[in-house]
Amino acid sequence: MTVAIATEVSSPRRRTQAERSALAELRMTDAAIELLNERGIGGTTLKAIGEKAGYSRGLATHHFGSKAGLFRKVLKSVSVIWVEQLDKNVGSKTGLDALRTGLTAHYRFVRGYPRHIFAMQVLWLGSLDPGSEFKPNVAEFLRGQRKVAARWIEEGQASGSIRSDIEPARLAEQYLGSIIGMLNHWQMSPGLSLKRMYQEYESYLCVLVKP
Repeated sequence: MTVAIATEVSSPRRRTQAERSALAELRMTDAAIELLNERGIGGTTLKAIGEKAGYSRGLATHHFGSKAGLFRKVLKSVSVIWVEQLDKNVGSKTGLDALRTGLTAHYRFVRGYPRHIFAMQVLWLGSLDPGSEFKPNVAEFLRGQRKVAARWIEEGQASGSIRSDIEPARLAEQYLGSIIGMLNHWQMSPGLSLKRMYQEYESYLCVLVKP
């Protein structure tokens, strides 16, 4: 007697519309980051992004509305990755320990995500254009970063690791400005050591803030 064995072949689950939409947005955001590295703001068009990601310009327009909308999405995407890295490294640290760890985390982020960093810097500098539609997004991100640094400083003053006569908001401005300045200087001046700049700034910061 022949026994028939039924074999059930499970077909792959079809993605939902929401999943397909999220995947398309992710691919187009990644394509935008690559194009910003290769062609800059002028060459990062919705048409080019759609083609690079394997979609149409119409789909890119549907998702982002305009180039400004797309650039806002890129800024948000890179910012989310950075904030996750920062939170992971700093954790519950406060005061000078948090400031020093933040520097190390940023250096590792730059080295670990060079194309993301470059795309973000291109957009930051582009936001200085009086006609930029995404300048508010850059300003909002920087305000948030200054607020976090100021909180670290206030907590350090409460614990005694940072001088009490320092104004947290002013030091936070200098801290963030120094990081951005070092990064820009390094990107525009081949041959400079970013690691050395960060290390020397960290040493200066320790001297500046310790009681």
